[in-house]
Amino acid sequence: MIEVQEFITRRNKLYDKLKDNSVLILFAGVSVKRSADETYPFTINKNFYYLTGIEQEGSILVVSKQDKAINESLFISEYDEVKEKWTGKRLRVDEAKKKSGINNIFYLNTFQSEINTIITRKKIGVERISTIYLDLEPQNMLDNFKTTKDYLEIFELNYPWVTVLNIYNEIIRLRMVKSSAEVEELKDAISKTNIGLKQILKNLKPGKYEYQLSSLFYYTIQDNDHSELSFPTICASGVNATCLHYPNASSKIADGDLVLFDLGSQNNYYCGDISRTYPANGKFSQRQKDIYNLVLATNKLVAESVRPGVTLKELNDIATKNLAEGLLKLGLIENESEVRKYYFHSIGHHLGLDTHDPSIREEPLVSGNVITDEPGLYIKELGIGIRIEDDILVTDDGSYVLSGKIIKEIDDIEKAMESI
Repeated sequence: MIEVQEFITRRNKLYDKLKDNSVLILFAGVSVKRSADETYPFTINKNFYYLTGIEQEGSILVVSKQDKAINESLFISEYDEVKEKWTGKRLRVDEAKKKSGINNIFYLNTFQSEINTIITRKKIGVERISTIYLDLEPQNMLDNFKTTKDYLEIFELNYPWVTVLNIYNEIIRLRMVKSSAEVEELKDAISKTNIGLKQILKNLKPGKYEYQLSSLFYYTIQDNDHSELSFPTICASGVNATCLHYPNASSKIADGDLVLFDLGSQNNYYCGDISRTYPANGKFSQRQKDIYNLVLATNKLVAESVRPGVTLKELNDIATKNLAEGLLKLGLIENESEVRKYYFHSIGHHLGLDTHDPSIREEPLVSGNVITDEPGLYIKELGIGIRIEDDILVTDDGSYVLSGKIIKEIDDIEKAMESI
């Protein structure tokens, strides 16, 4: 669990980057309409949560920086007995203070007047607000179907002397470097994911339907610790596994199929993201072994290549070259340029509060980054799709595979399936 002091530290790091005579406004977001009077389950804006520890929709963080002095306020929903009877308990003022470490707590119905006061007031000897920072992530829904882009236009219209700037990249740069507490959260998420994968290994066999195994994974992590999925589980057998984000999970698994799983459990919003490929009948054919071992060797080579200073592009180049050379040896391609026919994605992405954690991909890796390592080969004419994905922490002098306890060697997989 992330302690409140860490949220305070994160905010202070961000405040150091704000110009003097500025105000920062961040929104938790609201539920998005699904149909009629239904909404999708609410998901907190992760940038907001990263800085506040607050999970309640509609909440707003407002921070002013004037004459180098910081004043931070949190706006939350007012207590409403009737609403709580329908939709559950809301944060109380003392709870919001305890969770966030923010002492100034106000109700949402005062937000507009407070913002107007902060931006327009003049103090003797202190310049008035000249800069507003917003998180301008696209499609960031706020309230009453407004986005941050709508707020940008409102501020520019009502306060023409103010410059509106995007704080998104500054928050993302902070999020890219994980603290020790965040790494522990990710380890727990990965450990829960492994519990689900072990259940899959116990139940995988020809004749099962893909949806039965994806449902089993969800049930297992829910039963274990009431955990949620990092993302909708991919369970793809045979030729289905050659579709990168196979969406249907409706096919019956055939004898001789390989079954590709891409899945993850959350832990306090931190996401595990693991891919494994298993033989439905418990045994790899020789052709399957050859291709699997090429993907596995590439997975290991990339892990060994991760270190501070390396870019994701360089890691992808390493993976692409190794896969191309292996495919040539296996006679599956005639020249290295054909590798993109069977390996058509990139080697990985940053991982954290989001599965595809926002990042500045061009920047070299630094200690504290967590990335995925997920080479794959998708050979439709053979009905074979294989991906092996691990989650890797960049350390001061190299890397550490956070998912190292999740089996991936052929012998280990076959023995685990044989013993059932």
